[in-house]
Amino acid sequence: MEKLEQIITHYIENQEDKIAESVTFLQENVIGKNSNEIAELIAKVIPEETGGIVAISGFYYQFLVAIEYMIDMLKGKWDYIFIEHLDDIVVGKDKTVRFIQVKTSENVKMEATTSPASGLYLRSPLAGRTDRKNNSWIDKLLSKAELLQQKDGYTTQFQLYSSYHFIKTRDYDFDVYTGNSNYDMEIADADHLLLKVSDSVCNKNGESYDYEIKCGEKPKELLRRFYLHTGTGLQNLEVFEDHLCMRLSEWLFQDVGDRVRVHPKDLNTLIGDLCTRCTYRDSAERLLITRDKLEEILGEIRARCLNSVEQTSEKHGNMSAVSRIIDSIVSDIGSCVHASTFKDKLYTYREYLEKWVENGGNIRTLIERYVDGTIKSSAYANLKEVNREQKLYDFFNIVFIMMIVKDSVLEFTDSNSLLTKKCTVSNLLFSFLSLESRSNLETGLQKLESIIQQSDTNDHLYLLDKSLRIVFQNYTDRRFTETVRHEIKSFSEIQLKGFENEQPLNKVTYLVDIIPGKEIRDDFLEVLDEQDCFRDKMQEIWDKYCNEVN
Repeated sequence: MEKLEQIITHYIENQEDKIAESVTFLQENVIGKNSNEIAELIAKVIPEETGGIVAISGFYYQFLVAIEYMIDMLKGKWDYIFIEHLDDIVVGKDKTVRFIQVKTSENVKMEATTSPASGLYLRSPLAGRTDRKNNSWIDKLLSKAELLQQKDGYTTQFQLYSSYHFIKTRDYDFDVYTGNSNYDMEIADADHLLLKVSDSVCNKNGESYDYEIKCGEKPKELLRRFYLHTGTGLQNLEVFEDHLCMRLSEWLFQDVGDRVRVHPKDLNTLIGDLCTRCTYRDSAERLLITRDKLEEILGEIRARCLNSVEQTSEKHGNMSAVSRIIDSIVSDIGSCVHASTFKDKLYTYREYLEKWVENGGNIRTLIERYVDGTIKSSAYANLKEVNREQKLYDFFNIVFIMMIVKDSVLEFTDSNSLLTKKCTVSNLLFSFLSLESRSNLETGLQKLESIIQQSDTNDHLYLLDKSLRIVFQNYTDRRFTETVRHEIKSFSEIQLKGFENEQPLNKVTYLVDIIPGKEIRDDFLEVLDEQDCFRDKMQEIWDKYCNEVN
């Protein structure tokens, strides 16, 4: 690293005004910002601020180029990458170092005689003199060989990575360099760029600058390792982003296949993370990226992408489960007299359930609350797939029957413990609890009391002033044929905010009506084919089981 430290020091001491402007931009817009702020800065630009758009577009493109090199580093081609140090990008492996300048323009192509294309070779004059400074783009690239000379065993390479194509003119033809991707091309003595670089030149202090003396090689030898690379135009930035996303996805998710991929927003997150992890030295922006650091950042992106896919997969699984159960209930209705009406109600309910899934509802917690009355349960994991399907069928089937009986909809509530639904036409709360197949009413009540006692304060307060009806399912108690009133008197104390010094609320009595779900289902099936008096029969079932017990 000693040589790299020397390079850093040299860079800091030799910043020119244009580079200093870039550093100022980074200091104002990048340093001290978190990843999300930087990503937002890059992704969203205020149209009125034209200068900001130009600056951000240029830096964004530069970071995309850097990511392209990072992917190569992941595959072992490079050992490290510098961004905004010595040049826009510097990469190295062993004793080979490549310096890259990134140039952007809204134009797709540009003649070599027009600005900014002329910046490739144009040298500005020294004040009050006819001499010119070695500040053209090609001079800035080639002069880096001064730091890492061939006589010391280093191999330097130089690349100008532009978003537009340099069109040859009568006086300047640079096309030969667009084919020098191997950085080892023979240069003709009459080469236009060689002739420009060979003109006498001074450094910024007005002192004569000789490439052979300063860099240990003549311009012709240095230009052998210059590559003029034309990248994707700014007009097709999405193509560049998609290409990088594809390459990153191939590396990140090679073990999980193509069902997971990186998206452009992940590129922005990566850029934000890279900027945030910059190391600052003497007000200069330095970003050294090693493979270890890059893998750490990408590991976070991988986890985020996988988690997103898992959530999407889970949501898809929940949707599928809902559809399967509703289709199963529809099938069981068969050709009863009211089948058409029932199907309409079921499909309407399915639409409601799909919205419930979209808003975060999931089958796992539904089963856990249905079986154990809490999300802190292993019920879902302990059940086999066929048993999960049966639990879902039992639950949605009884809900559907109660919706038909009352001609209403039962909507999920915000309770976190008992699986509770609210009847839209009567404003009553109904909870549903699945018992063990050999349970009777007594063991069911013991399970219910345990659930309520262990539920959190918010649920206690939610249920405190409400008349709750609880539908028991999957019991074998033949004596449990009608709704019964039950008191739950004791549970963990409730302390209200603002009343800390008052007597806590405890031993509050809950009055709950326990409804035999099996009886409702049997009565419903018995009158399923009634036609003329069907609605009256439904009212009788409601009055028998769901009205408040005296």
